[in-house]
Amino acid sequence: MRFLAQPKGVRFSNKDMIVFFLPIFFEQLMLAGLSVADTFMVSAKLGTTALAGVALVNRLDTFAKQFVLALAQGGSVVLAQYIGAEDEEHAQKSLKNNIQIVVGLGVVFMLLMVFFKKQFITLFFGGAGQDVLAVTLKYFSITAFSYPFVALYYASSSLFRVMGESKIPFIGSVVMMGLNLGLKYIFIFKLNMGVTGAALSTLLAMGITGTLLLLRLTLKRNKVRLVKPLKPDFDMVMSARILKISVPNGLEQAMFQLGALILAGLVSGLGEDAINADQLARNLTPLVYGISSAFVALMLMVVGQCLGAGDIEEAERYKKHIIKMNHFFVAVMGVVFIIIAKPLISIFKVSPQSEEWTFYIVVLYTIGSALFYPKSFATPSALRAAGDTKFVMVVSAASMFAFRIGCAYICVHLFNMSVVGIWVAMVSDWVIRLIIFEHRFKKGKWKNNQVI
Repeated sequence: MRFLAQPKGVRFSNKDMIVFFLPIFFEQLMLAGLSVADTFMVSAKLGTTALAGVALVNRLDTFAKQFVLALAQGGSVVLAQYIGAEDEEHAQKSLKNNIQIVVGLGVVFMLLMVFFKKQFITLFFGGAGQDVLAVTLKYFSITAFSYPFVALYYASSSLFRVMGESKIPFIGSVVMMGLNLGLKYIFIFKLNMGVTGAALSTLLAMGITGTLLLLRLTLKRNKVRLVKPLKPDFDMVMSARILKISVPNGLEQAMFQLGALILAGLVSGLGEDAINADQLARNLTPLVYGISSAFVALMLMVVGQCLGAGDIEEAERYKKHIIKMNHFFVAVMGVVFIIIAKPLISIFKVSPQSEEWTFYIVVLYTIGSALFYPKSFATPSALRAAGDTKFVMVVSAASMFAFRIGCAYICVHLFNMSVVGIWVAMVSDWVIRLIIFEHRFKKGKWKNNQVI
């Protein structure tokens, strides 16, 4: 394909990028498959009330996961640039300090959620029915303990990816998925432990996988290895350098996910059919989202290493090239996804109204992903790789609250679009992000940033 052709002798060939991209894409597919299987097991055995309760907890879990993931990715920018600069000593320091920072904040999240779980659930989901809230509280009482392991999982995965080792997080996700599904089957179907079994399987699977990834980071064959993981070797200068990048990235996701929780509260007041449609759509759309998510990670690794090597022109060229690849692959996958959407939706035991809403959401999301998502999210990933995280944070937060939330309330209450209106608002937010971030990149202020 000529439009994806590159000059000879480039730092990253198309083959290199596809080899990096595919494991992340398949990992996202597996995580989506895990979410689908989770939903199917809970709905088949425990019913729609349990499904709705678990769905609400998943929104809180997503808040925590995305926050620690953003912190991990922000810190990995520093590692990517040290790798590009071929500075092994500082690369090792940045890797270890990133692990310590992210896991430490995972522990803080756990403590907050354990001691204030009732307050969080009431604040965001008080409009849900009492039977749904009872399930939510029971499920959340267990999953809250998984946050340090979630932090360890995402921190390790992000660090492996900027080293160019995307296969290792993929293998980790396979292990985590297998453990989660196997334990769920035993706990729910064999031991009849209900939502307690569903939550416990998630906790154990994440704990085991996070620990295994940490051990894998210590091996000598890594491009950069973790030395003496149990020694609290905290470097203040390096930590400050990491936090300068990771904190704005984390705050961006915190604000973004706070907005998502506000929208989840809006969904919770629309009834069980709307909650289940929203959750089912969130389980299915990663089949498309996984492609763009892989390109976001690819952008961070490639542009970060190019800038670490001091080659701004090469970073600009790769940004444009990766965006083109992203549009192409998501469009191809989108066509396939729309074709198989109805059969996929039909396997779940939800109401006809939930099925109808889910299909509308899936079609809307797929078309929006092909047209707007790459530049809305891969472009800011390039800006993050250059250390332009504060600008990305401010724009993302402002767009979330001014456009996505505001538009959602208008679509739901003024135009009576129910849960579909919330997803219409999300796509409109992508358009605003695309315009602002593309303008920022073209202006070139990011070229003056210094990360290392």
